[in-house]
Amino acid sequence: MKIVVLTRNPRGIASRLLARRALEVELVVLDESPGPSARRKLRKLRRVGWTAAPVGLALRRAYARAQGPLPHVEELGVPVLHVPTLNGDAARAALTGVDVALSLDNKLLSEATFSTPELGTLNVHHGAVPGYRGGPPAFWELADGRTTVGFTIHRIDAGIDTGPVLARGEVEIERRRTLGATLAATIPRLHDASLDALERLLASGRLEGEPQSGGGRARTTPTLADYLRVRRALRNYDQRP
Repeated sequence: MKIVVLTRNPRGIASRLLARRALEVELVVLDESPGPSARRKLRKLRRVGWTAAPVGLALRRAYARAQGPLPHVEELGVPVLHVPTLNGDAARAALTGVDVALSLDNKLLSEATFSTPELGTLNVHHGAVPGYRGGPPAFWELADGRTTVGFTIHRIDAGIDTGPVLARGEVEIERRRTLGATLAATIPRLHDASLDALERLLASGRLEGEPQSGGGRARTTPTLADYLRVRRALRNYDQRP
């Protein structure tokens, strides 16, 4: 099976997958597009509130630290193709003749991109759908008082984490007295569990998936009130048995 990895993060879960060396990945296509435009950021802030901007920055830093020091994808022995966007001609040309693409830590992919591989494109989503589409993972589960955070491997379609589901799982949230420490103790385990499931899935060759049930909503950047509420709950958490 010819497998290509699509990612915009050269030191993220794609690096973790390649470092495991359990899958024969033919190519990594690395998206070098800039972040969202100022207009798109403004629309999002109007929708979720102006306090989401500093919260989003704080969470991006916390999740980057939580993943730990990972090698750059170019250091892991797999060819890397740099493209200006995964939704462009260069990326789609690289996917022509490929059996399956794996989307790891990406923005939304266009149908022209995700439908190019013969067997489609699979997304490794950290969150249990349909209730936890979008993200960030573990944060919204903590906000909802849950003790576990799920993952979902699904085929990409035109929605946000709405495609047919091929595998699911969950890990316990390792609560600590700070959000950063909680994420550092939980996110690597969540990523490893999802990659274990992905490797088993690809080995089985069963890539059809089951349609998702209705309901659910796409989560997004928390407001400052949400962020402070989760931090307070963790600060008051008693870790003694």
